[in-house]
Amino acid sequence: MPWEAFVYGGLAAMTAEAITFPIDMSKTRLQIQGQVADPSLTKLKYRGMIHTVFTVVKEEGVMSLFRGSKFALLRQGTYGTIRLGIYYNLKSLYESRYHGSDMPLLYLVALGGTAGIIGSFVTTPTDVMRVRTQANYQAKTPGILSSFINITKIEGINGLYRGAVPNAQRAAIVNGVQIPTYDVTKRNLLSAGFSDSKPTHFSASLFAGFLGSCFSQPVDVAKTRMMNQKLNADKNIKLYKGVIDTILSTARHEGVPALWKGFVPTFCRLGPWNVCFFMSYEQFKILDTWLKGNTTPSF
Repeated sequence: MPWEAFVYGGLAAMTAEAITFPIDMSKTRLQIQGQVADPSLTKLKYRGMIHTVFTVVKEEGVMSLFRGSKFALLRQGTYGTIRLGIYYNLKSLYESRYHGSDMPLLYLVALGGTAGIIGSFVTTPTDVMRVRTQANYQAKTPGILSSFINITKIEGINGLYRGAVPNAQRAAIVNGVQIPTYDVTKRNLLSAGFSDSKPTHFSASLFAGFLGSCFSQPVDVAKTRMMNQKLNADKNIKLYKGVIDTILSTARHEGVPALWKGFVPTFCRLGPWNVCFFMSYEQFKILDTWLKGNTTPSF
């Protein structure tokens, strides 16, 4: 599927994002609180994912759970298109060249990581706007264009790429683990006699989400904190100087477990997100095959 992987990857990503976005909201709020370096965020206001969701709904209203969703949908529509398109097209080229042989796991990891980095770099500005909109709950939700203009006016173009490095590193880890894990797990389940059906897709995608969460969480915490920080106009300083500095500072002031802050909502989001994403992607593939008249649909 030369172009279908791009289109269906974007559609599947937007579907998964829309369903799981409130969980992402709670993850962001949990990750930015407790920072010793930023007095405005030192207080631990939220106590877990459920408490965060209920507190946000109580204090800000139900729709606040979807603050920044337009940025997230724009990002996923672009990000999902790029990473899935690159991954599956290059994988298909490899398998065609080597007469249908499976690509080695190490190659799959490298391919997934590379696709993630490219997609992440392109979509970092929308991610920055999403994080700041979710974190700044006291302000009115800005439009995409106005948010873009405000950030560039105050912080320059660099402001749109605040946290681009940890964002790319997280994308490399998540995609290097998540997509190959899904492919390999699905392949092994099919080899073990399971059918190419929804239960198989569900199991493989949930396991991929769990591993992706475990490996990416410390970088995700660093990414969120770096994206949320703003340049101090008076002193021209930033709280964190880079990914390593953020991770070390967080571990030093808050303890190593703080690097996995928000893990529960991360997995509660990434697990269902992966399930929604890969199952949607598989359904789009079935739809594509049916539209081409090659088989009877079995959604």
